[in-house]
Amino acid sequence: MRVAAEHRTGKVLRVNVTGAIGVISTAMDLPLHVVRGLGVMARAIGLVGHLAEEGDRPIAGRIWREAEERAAQRD
Repeated sequence: MRVAAEHRTGKVLRVNVTGAIGVISTAMDLPLHVVRGLGVMARAIGLVGHLAEEGDRPIAGRIWREAEERAAQRD
């Protein structure tokens, strides 16, 4: 499928996890609404992982402050 899509678009297409889930699910002849649901579930699980990581080792505040400092240096 990817090769056909690349040929049609003329672009190299990278496959991420969500794309791989889509390919495997459609190869299993799952209905399209189920395939879409699996992709959404995979992204939601990743988001929960990021939230858990941020809760254990907060980094957002430090990144925000560094971005503000760098933006101020450009002015």
